[in-house]
Amino acid sequence: MTFEVTENPDPEVTRVFIVRHGQTDHNLNKVLQGHLDTALNETGENQAKTVGRFFANIPIDYFLSSDLTRCKQTLGPILAQQKQNDVKYTANLRERAMGKVEGMYLKDALEIYGPGFRNLGEKEEDLCKRVAKEWTELIDNEEHSNVILCTHGGVITRFTNYLYQTLGYSLNSKLRPEDLKVPFNTSITVVDVNKKTKEGTIQDFGNTLHLGGQFEVKEQMLR
Repeated sequence: MTFEVTENPDPEVTRVFIVRHGQTDHNLNKVLQGHLDTALNETGENQAKTVGRFFANIPIDYFLSSDLTRCKQTLGPILAQQKQNDVKYTANLRERAMGKVEGMYLKDALEIYGPGFRNLGEKEEDLCKRVAKEWTELIDNEEHSNVILCTHGGVITRFTNYLYQTLGYSLNSKLRPEDLKVPFNTSITVVDVNKKTKEGTIQDFGNTLHLGGQFEVKEQMLR
């Protein structure tokens, strides 16, 4: 039985729907984005409209997002379907900074710097630290029951693994640790956190059924 991405029914739980931004030309052309402020392409805009329609029947009481354009554009159609528009945009939810390879084609970064090119930029622990600051503030507010967090593929991958490996969040029985990899554009990851105990469960990861099927990212090194 698969997990159904739907409204949180438990008043003792905060449900966080983590949405990756829609496709950009840099995604399509395999260019490393990092902190570059790129916009959605036509496919990405259509993906954003689709995920916006999906959430139309799920009342969201708070929105948290990266401040980069591709996330703001993804969140726009979701907000258009909601009565609540309480949004916080923050640089703490930006993609991992890629240093000297930012803006390079993936193939060139691999050729020049090798598979460790991502470590030329921001350290993974620094990424997790800034995202964790926003996460802790979010789940400490017990007024929230259904939240959307819009961010980037690398952030979702690294931080979800951090929740599982470091903070001890459990996995839904249908998930395996190896499933926590870079998710597809406008995919939905669902995390439930008990408001009192702060114990968490990763219920679903990278769900794209709203896009018409289950899609995965082929190039896992791209950020």
